Amino acid sequence: MHGDSLLSPCCVYGVIKMLNIEPTENVLILGIGNVALGDEGFGIHVARRLKDTSFPANVRVEEGAVAGFDLLGTLTDVDRLIVIDAMILDLALGEIAFMDLDAGFNAINKTNMSFHQVGIVELLQISSLVGKTPRVHFLVTKPDKMEWSFELSPMVAQAADKAAAFLQQKLAINHITSE
Repeated sequence: MHGDSLLSPCCVYGVIKMLNIEPTENVLILGIGNVALGDEGFGIHVARRLKDTSFPANVRVEEGAVAGFDLLGTLTDVDRLIVIDAMILDLALGEIAFMDLDAGFNAINKTNMSFHQVGIVELLQISSLVGKTPRVHFLVTKPDKMEWSFELSPMVAQAADKAAAFLQQKLAINHITSE
């Protein structure tokens, strides 16, 4: 599975685990970011690209923007959380990476996190206090330009297309099978 053509070969952390989503698990694909700051809005742009995808009933897509604790209610019935965000990491522009978070909400094999790491981690910690701890994955790209703009830079727009295609390929109705 490390040969997945949409992902950077060095950054395929957790893809095999992601394929083991049970039909009974509720999955939230959460695009976060600030669309007014160019590439910082990567997650929102990907969520918007996914809006017309036919996902199974247990998979939903939401735009989280920069809402922080306002998102706590969206996690109450979530078993898997896929956070889509821009992240500073050693990745070529236009590439995407998929990573798991461990039980301590740390990215496995990575030290750098997203611009929203603190808000997401705090949100997950509070969620765990009320008895709900989803498995967490990040689908990320490296930003190129973070400036006042509602448009993604060309390379990050390519990454947004790849991210949407990756999630459609892995989670859309036509691709989930029971084993």
